[in-house]
Amino acid sequence: MNEKLRILLSFLSRYFSMRGAKIIVVLVLMSVGMKNADIKKIIGTSWDSLAKYRRALEAEDLDSLFHMPTGNRKKSEMEQFNEQIDASFNASPPMTLREARERIKEITGLDRSLTRVRKYLIKRGLKIGL
Repeated sequence: MNEKLRILLSFLSRYFSMRGAKIIVVLVLMSVGMKNADIKKIIGTSWDSLAKYRRALEAEDLDSLFHMPTGNRKKSEMEQFNEQIDASFNASPPMTLREARERIKEITGLDRSLTRVRKYLIKRGLKIGL
């Protein structure tokens, strides 16, 4: 990968995941007529991914590329309670991680470790102790 491409991917990854940034670059290269073999050399994307991207580009269904499941990620049991947790935390933010864990337990009935609660809060963009 050349230096200019590395800079572009670094910039795009500020706004998208690295995977999303690579997809955008690949789509741009495809849209200007570059062949899959050349894109693979430059980006290092797999043949299967390139085929998916090209099919999506030809079908004008680019949204599907950004909603593809990655791996076998299991959804958190807490995700079904996102709205209730968000409403509770936005109305009255917890002051500590322990308090957040207790409130989540009250809302969901799920007892989670402090680490899992912290990761969940970060993922949801929720703040503690405002």
